[in-house]
Amino acid sequence: MRAFTAEWATAVQQEINADEEYRAAGRRWTGGLSLRLTDSAEEGAVFLDLQAGECREARPADRADLERSRAIVVGPETVWTRLLSGDLDPMLALASGRLSLEKGSLVSLLTHARGARALLQAAARASSARFGHRGSVESHEAGPTKHRSGERRYQTAGGRGLDHALLPMRLWHKAKKLGVWDPQDIDFSRDVEDWTELSRDERELILHLSALFQGGEEAVTIDLLPLIEVVAAEGRLEEEIYLTSFLFEEAKHVETFQRFFGEVAPDHGDLSRFATPAWLRIFSAELPAALDRLREDRSPGAQAQAAVTYNMIVEGVLAETGYHAYHVMLERSRILPGMQLAMGLLKRDESRHIAYGLYLLSRLTAEHGDGAWKAIEAGMGRLLDPALAVIEEIFAAYEEVPFGLRQEEFTGYALDQFRHRLARLERARETGGLLTEVPE
Repeated sequence: MRAFTAEWATAVQQEINADEEYRAAGRRWTGGLSLRLTDSAEEGAVFLDLQAGECREARPADRADLERSRAIVVGPETVWTRLLSGDLDPMLALASGRLSLEKGSLVSLLTHARGARALLQAAARASSARFGHRGSVESHEAGPTKHRSGERRYQTAGGRGLDHALLPMRLWHKAKKLGVWDPQDIDFSRDVEDWTELSRDERELILHLSALFQGGEEAVTIDLLPLIEVVAAEGRLEEEIYLTSFLFEEAKHVETFQRFFGEVAPDHGDLSRFATPAWLRIFSAELPAALDRLREDRSPGAQAQAAVTYNMIVEGVLAETGYHAYHVMLERSRILPGMQLAMGLLKRDESRHIAYGLYLLSRLTAEHGDGAWKAIEAGMGRLLDPALAVIEEIFAAYEEVPFGLRQEEFTGYALDQFRHRLARLERARETGGLLTEVPE
């Protein structure tokens, strides 16, 4: 049996309808979806009639099917082969452009990310059951890196000294100049006045976003230490030096939000009401698990997973999208100037953090090849869904979202951040080089 045939379509339908995850996640999708193969000697397409968590019919698609499809997912045989063998995450394939949309909106499709992933995974199971593929979505390296042992050698007392051309040292020099700001110096007096003039819903949305940021900043402050320990154990002194500023800055971010809640919005109530399932999955499960794993497993794959979770998803997707939201809410409305200043300082710090994460991931890929890269791909693909779900949960909390915010704009913004950084990592992998750009 070949993929994209009538027999395969029937097998896919059976897998979809037997999948409880798709039944729940796909309940909001109604309409036809076509999967199409390109760049093959036997180009084909399959039409799936999807209605509220059920696949009512699946068959080879004709022209009429393609015309009435709500979305058409297109890709070459090499990509479909990886996806259907379980070697490529469906959401990563879509977000990175390996699979493209001939029809429909990518932002709209990724709004239904859980359902789309469950559907494509069902298609993969239909293939693997008949082709005998063995899929894997995670890289497990053999054995943790050992601690240095024996007589300690001091790098700076020997002939090597410090390599100031390395990106971590260049980031360190930036941090000394730009990262030494004091949260206590931010003037919130005008913010206190503005706060009283905001509507109840406007205050609630600002509290909502700020509470998620506050919890996130505290989480990353707590969870960074294992990565510093790994870098120190490997004798990468320049990276360890930079990471001391990294942790210092995260601690200041916690203090900044605490000042905002205490002085500008003292009537904030119980902020835990904003901690929704997708946010909790990332900050209470994925982030601590990925970083704590480094205490026992210092393999390249484990390090890559930690950097993907921390730098690429938490900082590179969620925090960056949050800064954009503050810009739309505060700068365009010309309110809360102290908070505007604080967000600019935080964003500048985080740009250095993300730059280090890109450097670390490109270094791991250059040094360890496919083992590290598979962990990067797996982590990026697996965490895109809950990252987008955080945005969805925020908008779902409001019947009419204040400040004119639109979910499509922020989902698209988050997706752009994800694709931009993944593309940079892919280019570095192709050339075997390191990502060494220092942000302004």
